[in-house]
Amino acid sequence: MMHWLDALIIVIYLSAVVGVGILARGRQQNADDYFTGSGGFSGPIGSIFVGLSIAATLFSGISFLAYPSVFYDGGTELLAVLIVFPLALAVLALYFLPRYLSGRSQSPYAIIERRFGLSTRTVAASMFILLRIGWMAALIYAPTIAIMAAADLGPPWFWPLVLTIGLSSTIYTTLGGIRGVIVTDAIQFLVIAGGIALTIGYVVLYLPASWSAAAASLADSGHLHRPNMSLDLTTQLTIWSVVIGGTVANFGSYMGDQMSLQRYLVLGSTKAAARSFAINVVGVVVVLVMLAGVGLALASWYQHVPDANLPADADKVFPHFVSTQLPIGLAGLLLAAILAATMSSMTSGINALASTLTMDFRLRFGRQLSPQKQLRFARVTSLTIGVLSTVIAGFVGALGSIFDIAQTLLGVFLGPLLACMLLAVSRWPVAGRAVIAGLITGGIVGGAVALSPIASLWVAPFAFGSTLLVVVAVRSLVNDTREPEVLGAEES
Repeated sequence: MMHWLDALIIVIYLSAVVGVGILARGRQQNADDYFTGSGGFSGPIGSIFVGLSIAATLFSGISFLAYPSVFYDGGTELLAVLIVFPLALAVLALYFLPRYLSGRSQSPYAIIERRFGLSTRTVAASMFILLRIGWMAALIYAPTIAIMAAADLGPPWFWPLVLTIGLSSTIYTTLGGIRGVIVTDAIQFLVIAGGIALTIGYVVLYLPASWSAAAASLADSGHLHRPNMSLDLTTQLTIWSVVIGGTVANFGSYMGDQMSLQRYLVLGSTKAAARSFAINVVGVVVVLVMLAGVGLALASWYQHVPDANLPADADKVFPHFVSTQLPIGLAGLLLAAILAATMSSMTSGINALASTLTMDFRLRFGRQLSPQKQLRFARVTSLTIGVLSTVIAGFVGALGSIFDIAQTLLGVFLGPLLACMLLAVSRWPVAGRAVIAGLITGGIVGGAVALSPIASLWVAPFAFGSTLLVVVAVRSLVNDTREPEVLGAEES
């Protein structure tokens, strides 16, 4: 059973995060203030907050558990994804951001409507909604199971934990808006990094073996093997699946996901957005390397400290280590870090989905609302999404590999959305009907790949590639490159 000091640390942390999120809400007079902060993060300090916020959002509680398990199993090929981030920085700073921010949009997918029409924007927004509702349900469920294992809690604790994680995140997101989300995300990123560093430090200090002996054991067990260069698409971790799949998935997160696009709008300028993304890249690289260190540290620990109760499922090894090895207080801090990773992504997902439903649906298809009613609708929508995701999380069954689930969810939807956004910022003349056909086909192909024996890292490349191929094919068949007229109410 969890020690009272660990429980106290977690309660204090949750209370502090909710309080900071509410206090940081700033001025909220309309939906624009609520979802973009009206450019309130445009300075250097704002860029730091937004950069850390993006990093915290992308490293959810799922990442906190999935990545160590991959490296614990010997998947060092995953480190090859590090080469993606400098490339992403160059593409965003030099190509994507100048074009994306030039339209001065007030909502992330407004540029899609300007280029391809309202129907295309609606399809894209719908894909984003499907992605994030499923993602948030899994996001709450996975850390709940991990915390139960780490704290040695029985089944009666399941619903209280689900409700605590989901509803506490919902409360301060509903009241704090995007400003509250960004400020708390930045703080939580530091907590995440601290929790990872504490785990590695504990293993380094108390491992009953020298560094050279530990490295030799890892090499003998295959954890430090040469990268797998196989071209077999059914093999999960190869250099090709990691580099190609990681490139498309990460580009999709940075250029097709409303949670990232929303933060670029908050900054209000290309220079500030590029600066914040550079900070994000540094943060992501540091955390990914540290998560790799956690996985290898756990592998080394159990090579030298045998445990008859060690779980066979790699996803459960990290929580088992927390519950059986870490001292009182440190275990609480680490569980707080897992909650930080979960809540940062949860709050970003709620705010982004509320933005989609408000800006892409309610204000586009409903009657006009006053600024005050827009804000009220945004808050009610945020509350509804948070509660719905929390309830669905309670009924998520066996998730299988957390890493596979994350890659599948992101690939099926972000692959097509990345293609759509790249076309939207390009000058290539193409009609909306071709883009709609590509989006739908890309999602179907991604789903088919996910259900096949092909490794989950290939879902995003197949979905992305099929989207572009269909756009080109339909464009050629109908011979229609007309662009739709910009609707006067599009930026409302």
